[in-house]
Amino acid sequence: MRRVLYTTPDADPSRTVSVHDVEEPSCPEAGVLVAVEARPINPADLLLLTGRHVFTPTLPAPVGIEGAGRVLAAGPKSRLRVGDVVALPRGGTWAERLAYGDDEVLPLPPDVDIEQAAMLCVNPFTAVGLLEGLPEGATIALNAGTSAVSRLVLSIARRRGLRALAVVRDARAVDELLALGAAAAVVDGDDLAQRLQAAAGAPIQRGLDAVAGAASGRLFDAIAEGGDLIVYGLLSSSRVELPAANLVFRDVTVRGYSRLRCYAAMTPARRAEIGAELVALLRSGEAITPIAARYPLERAAEAIAHHERPGRQGKILLVSPPTPGAT
Repeated sequence: MRRVLYTTPDADPSRTVSVHDVEEPSCPEAGVLVAVEARPINPADLLLLTGRHVFTPTLPAPVGIEGAGRVLAAGPKSRLRVGDVVALPRGGTWAERLAYGDDEVLPLPPDVDIEQAAMLCVNPFTAVGLLEGLPEGATIALNAGTSAVSRLVLSIARRRGLRALAVVRDARAVDELLALGAAAAVVDGDDLAQRLQAAAGAPIQRGLDAVAGAASGRLFDAIAEGGDLIVYGLLSSSRVELPAANLVFRDVTVRGYSRLRCYAAMTPARRAEIGAELVALLRSGEAITPIAARYPLERAAEAIAHHERPGRQGKILLVSPPTPGAT
């Protein structure tokens, strides 16, 4: 079978990959063999290919952090069946077929759009995971308010009965985020904490930081005692800057977020609930991701080059035709 591998370090990510014939994976006893039909190109893939990711792979290395397909074969101890649609949260998804344990995939309804399903396990699942553990009625604040993840957080928060305050860099984005369900939208600045607290009218129990740098400290200062700050992105800096005195004397927890760690910690039942929630977001149109272009797997280098074009709108997908016997 064919698989895209990272083989050649290069500043141009389109020159780092090549397509190889590799050994067919075997189906686990308590797992499935999946015919992968769609895989998006994500920014994290390009961080890996250009040597800027925290993880340094041994070459040749598989590529791809999410995708979707159909079960081609199920092991004798598997809970899944041939033909089931599954989203794939890991595993070097730029391949024709992959083997997984049952608990490593996210089962989805048979009528879900495979291409959209292929994009559920990074941004949408991140948005869901960032809200885990919050009770109905809780108030949160998030920066990078116009980002794709933040928009999803706003939709999910509204569905879960949470109040979300969005922080933006440009006042022109305020009305748009209010229409998406933000309880308030505040322009970032030195007095952000005071303005967020005034807009909230209630204790802010969680802050979601996609920016890092000094922005982390501004969001930290707005969070109530007993709350937490989750840092999940590094849009402006590779460092998190926090006010030392406040960190020492206040009861606010600071932690990072890994979607794979979050996924692994969930029970199969909770994953199924989240899968249903994500599918509902797809069907409502709130989690639909625009697609700019589709390329077959063997044209991965061209697909990466397209991804890097200035002004691109939408995701680039690597697609494969359905495998006979998987549908």
